[in-house]
Parts: sequence; structure tokens; C-alpha cells
Amino acid sequence: RIGGNLNQIARTLNEWHSPYPQLAGEVRAAVSDLAALKFEVLQKVGDAVGNIQTYQL
Repeated sequence: RIGGNLNQIARTLNEWHSPYPQLAGEVRAAVSDLAALKFEVLQKVGDAVGNIQTYQL
């Protein structure tokens, strides 16, 4: 949900050729960080579900 909101902000900044290039860069970086975090979490969840003995679920 947060990533979606940041994507909307980034899209708006890009569409209007933002007068705030630094803010636009920060938003892009935040979106990238969230995407990487989401990937890592999904990877860990997949590992845990796939190996219930190790994670003792």
C-alpha cells in the first residue's frame, strides 16, 4: 500500500516535470528501496514456508 502511494507521487512528479528534482529523486529512491524490501520479505516467507523444519512453523 505504501509502495503504491509512492508510485502515485512519483508518477505525478514525472508527469508534471517536477520543479522539485531533488524530491523526485528521493521518491524514486524510496520506491526502489521498498521494492527491494518487498522482494526480500517475500523471499524469506517463501523460504520459511518451503522449509518448515528449519523455521519450526
